[in-house]
Amino acid sequence: MKIIAKIAILLLSILLISAAAATAYYFAVTANVRLQPEQFTAAENTAEIFDLHDQKITQVNFTQKHKSILIGDVPDHVKDAFISAEDKNFYTHRGLDYKRMARALFANLKAGAFKQGASTISQQLVKNTQLNSEKTLARKLKEIKLTRQLEKKYSKDQILEMYLNTIYFGHACYGIVDASNFYFAKDAQNLSLDEAAMLAAIIRSPNNYSPFVNPDACMRARNSVLARMFALGKITEKEKSEAENAALPLPHEKSVSSDGYLDAAYEEFRNLPIYAPYQLRGTFRIYTYLDSDMQNYLCNLSTDADRSGKSLLVCDNRSGGINAFYSTEGILRRQPGSAIKPLAVYAPAIEENLISPATPVCDEAVDFNGYSPSNYRDQYKGWVSARDALAQSLNVPAVKILNELGLEKSTRYLQKLGLPVLDSDLNLSLALGGMTQGFTLNELVSAYTALANGGKFIPAAFIRKIEDPEGHVLYERSPSPVQVFSRDTAQLTNLMLRKAVTDGTAKNQNTLPFEICAKTGTCGTDAGNTDAWSVSYTTAHTVGVWMGNADNSLTGITGGGLPCHYAMLILKKMYGGTALPEPFDMTSAVLCRLDKLSYDRDHVLRLAADDQPQSTVLTDYFRASNLPNETSTVYTAPKANASIRVKNQNVIIKLCHAEYYDFIIKRENNGKTVQIFDGKAGNEFTDKNLKSGQKYSYTVCPYFVKDDGTRVYGEEIRLPSVSIRQKPREIPDNWWEH
Repeated sequence: MKIIAKIAILLLSILLISAAAATAYYFAVTANVRLQPEQFTAAENTAEIFDLHDQKITQVNFTQKHKSILIGDVPDHVKDAFISAEDKNFYTHRGLDYKRMARALFANLKAGAFKQGASTISQQLVKNTQLNSEKTLARKLKEIKLTRQLEKKYSKDQILEMYLNTIYFGHACYGIVDASNFYFAKDAQNLSLDEAAMLAAIIRSPNNYSPFVNPDACMRARNSVLARMFALGKITEKEKSEAENAALPLPHEKSVSSDGYLDAAYEEFRNLPIYAPYQLRGTFRIYTYLDSDMQNYLCNLSTDADRSGKSLLVCDNRSGGINAFYSTEGILRRQPGSAIKPLAVYAPAIEENLISPATPVCDEAVDFNGYSPSNYRDQYKGWVSARDALAQSLNVPAVKILNELGLEKSTRYLQKLGLPVLDSDLNLSLALGGMTQGFTLNELVSAYTALANGGKFIPAAFIRKIEDPEGHVLYERSPSPVQVFSRDTAQLTNLMLRKAVTDGTAKNQNTLPFEICAKTGTCGTDAGNTDAWSVSYTTAHTVGVWMGNADNSLTGITGGGLPCHYAMLILKKMYGGTALPEPFDMTSAVLCRLDKLSYDRDHVLRLAADDQPQSTVLTDYFRASNLPNETSTVYTAPKANASIRVKNQNVIIKLCHAEYYDFIIKRENNGKTVQIFDGKAGNEFTDKNLKSGQKYSYTVCPYFVKDDGTRVYGEEIRLPSVSIRQKPREIPDNWWEH
């Protein structure tokens, strides 16, 4: 009992000390934290935007259209939508929902990261107007203290009013008044139930839930809010059903910027830890990676064949800086199609020593437990190399390799490349880009730059640096590269994707006078194509092109068509009149000589023998850790078999391995030996110069000729002796007379 008591006292002491330490830390961190009421109104701020060369290109006023609404003018169903979606206990708690905080704390501890939040409407208001966006314990403690001050100073209706007037709705819209005008072209007091639910849904993730960017996700999120309102008794089942069937707003001319780059840079700015829109007052400076010439080129790039929307992006491989971006559809998340194959299948399989570019794969109709992938037009090529399978974008080999690699390994590499994979994506159709949501063009291009950078991944970005009005640096980008693939894996994957340009789906880029790697992709349904991709890169830059429509309407465009052509035009413009990019490095890979006959006949990778004739040799690159471990013996010591038979007074010698060797054939008769043949014999040799009644013996000796002309002889084979029978006498017709 004394031991139990001591343990109890020890545990209690630890708890008290921990509580005291936590309390002390709380007061130390929040000692000078005070609520600043002036920041509940929109800050008067502007941003000067600078390009890659520090040249000022424009000045943007972020608050010039901001308007507010009084809580008394907000319809009840609008207030109910936001409270149901964000904080159902808003009118009963005192700013903090301790039960939600406990659940979130447990979930975050279990995940080892900030996976869940438990912010009430009051906390969100504080975070948006008083603090920055960084996810730290110190910031959370400040948020808690300020929330308590907020609840003491203002009524619930005042807090809700300030919240609705300051929350961010995407597309540079702050407050429900701006959002109502932008999305629905109406005043906030006239919002319908479905419109209110959509706005309440958007604020969770403005980039992902915008109806102009991802209408399917927006619809699901809106209907989820309606379901929650119904569950809480705020609306009837009829009202819920009618609102769920209401259409989303359609894109309009102001829903996507005619430039695109500044919109994207602003969205990135909003997601930086230093972002605090109601504290950044005055004129601050945003330095970007923008190449103004390339941006102008992208904005004006079009052809007579255009029949869909498009997004174009140019990224500097070394810095990960986006030099130009233009989109008619906004930043969308779409299925990547075959553009995912190098990242999800081939590069991971090379890294895991599962394949090399030369690895033979059988392209054939196949069934994987009910999943039967097919090639374009159901055409199959039989045995092909992994290189050709990727260059020609064959589907079956990609699925076969992914099946061997395993989904867990594949998705681990994708996640390291910044490519999000959902649980619903974990099936073999991932090899072909069959995904629930897919990726943005920015994400896909970022991942491809890792291949150009020797396997190192750097997330692409628009912003280099941000300074306050006094010139103090608020933010400076300093990415830490992640080594996703080894250098030799990247080089081998580049080698394969160069084949796609020289002799594959991206061959219309082969006219450019420098080395390019590329991959195309096409998505759609039985009715037609909806998405077409081309990602092309040199050692210096990566160019991404997506063509399609935000509403998923059909286009009839393939990745190897117009997107590939656009990428070619952009690359041609980029290096026109400037130094050409360096060729791709292959110094980390190992060049091996392979036995061509083993490859063609047995579909096996065997090293060629040292003296093997060059005409029977293939060469290809491998990782040093994945060299072929078997050497062909065909040309080390020639060895063949032969058989003999007599037919119609002729001797026929059947030869094996005649495709490898030349043969010397000798005949012995009556003690005399004569060489009767020397050279390529084919599978059979026939000796016709024979006499009836004679006995003959033969020897066969295989050999091959080295490239220097030297012969390498094998073991001489002595065949069984054969006899040539006497020809039977001819019987005359009138035999009875003799």
